[in-house]
Amino acid sequence: MRKLFRSVIPPLISLVIVMLGNGFFNTFASLRLAAGGAPSWVVGVMNASYYAGIMIGSVYVERLIDRIAHIRTFAIMASINSFIFVMQALIIGPISWSFFRFFSGFCASGFFIVIESWLLLSSGVKSRGRLLSLYMVTLYLAQGFGQFMLNLSPVESLLPFAITIVLSSLSVIPVCMMKSSGPLLLESSITNIFQILKKAPLGPIGCFISGMIMSSFYGLAPIFGKEINLSVLQISQVMGLTILGGLVLQWPIGHLSDIFNRRKVIIGVCLVLMALTYGLFLSPHYPYWLLLLLMVFFGGISFTLYPLAITYTCDHFSDKKIIGITCALMVIYGTGCIIGPLISPLFMARFGPSALFLYIALLCALFVIICFWRVLHSKPLSDEEQSDYLPLPRATSLAFYLDPHADLGDDDELDEDDEKNYLFSEEDEDEEED
Repeated sequence: MRKLFRSVIPPLISLVIVMLGNGFFNTFASLRLAAGGAPSWVVGVMNASYYAGIMIGSVYVERLIDRIAHIRTFAIMASINSFIFVMQALIIGPISWSFFRFFSGFCASGFFIVIESWLLLSSGVKSRGRLLSLYMVTLYLAQGFGQFMLNLSPVESLLPFAITIVLSSLSVIPVCMMKSSGPLLLESSITNIFQILKKAPLGPIGCFISGMIMSSFYGLAPIFGKEINLSVLQISQVMGLTILGGLVLQWPIGHLSDIFNRRKVIIGVCLVLMALTYGLFLSPHYPYWLLLLLMVFFGGISFTLYPLAITYTCDHFSDKKIIGITCALMVIYGTGCIIGPLISPLFMARFGPSALFLYIALLCALFVIICFWRVLHSKPLSDEEQSDYLPLPRATSLAFYLDPHADLGDDDELDEDDEKNYLFSEEDEDEEED
């Protein structure tokens, strides 16, 4: 086990470093354009471009890893990432930034795929559950605490660019200290989306709506905070604590969905989220502490919708198809991420900045109606037919393989003595230490 953690700590440290910068910059980019007078729909287009880059990257980065391996891929992505931030500091404008944010999304997808496949390569079957939990905690903590770096300098200064460039460049160091025997090649074919829609429509619809909600939150919640006259410190607190709140309720709600009928849990989550977001729609009249508390609960509830939708879909298919299903659902989620920031600014322009949450409440209401229609027209699965909850982060479909219940086939079952075969190769002197 000591050797296992020694093989995964460096890439996780690299993930922490780069996501501290990227998570912070995603919020900063929205605030910086808004400070320059850009309307909310321009900010929405910029964020849609970022998620389009993530979608395209998820298709092509795996091929790059197959060709040049993990370390070189991560280094290339970090270098391009740093270059993009330099260009954004030099050329500030909505059109150029939409172009740059597309490539930032592409690089972000590269970071996720490299780290997820690296963890998978380092793990045996019995250690996957711990690695998935460690990966999720690392990712959410880095994104959450990164928000507080907004307070280090004024939004109009060049220091935020410098911080992000430095962090992106430094993230290469931990992974470059490792030696890899090569990536584990994985099948990632996409199952027919129409087949999924026909058999379990609530799953892909839930992923699509989750994408619309989360991308709108990340891109336009900072604009909401700015428009209701929150300080930069308060905006960083709202964003950071919302993300950290998203980590807290993953396992409790997931456990409920394993005990009770998952469709009912999804309906309950959407109803609670609808009530929360309608309350947030009225939040300009609330004291700050109440707004912050509601945002923490918003994060805790909304961040569970995507893994619930994926797990619900997997309940309806055999284990052999789950990998292709998660890939297809990731595409659907990414499509929602692109569309969400394009629509939510229309609500904000018409009904005010807090209408971001009215938009989310309406999405939840629509999904609840669809869920009730399915309840009336289809039989629920029995408790025995339900699979275990998959607390997957919204990164790439490779995270599915880290779940200990992922189907690997009988020949892939490893005992503790065989787990070392999945570890990265190290020098003989390291082996002698064990």
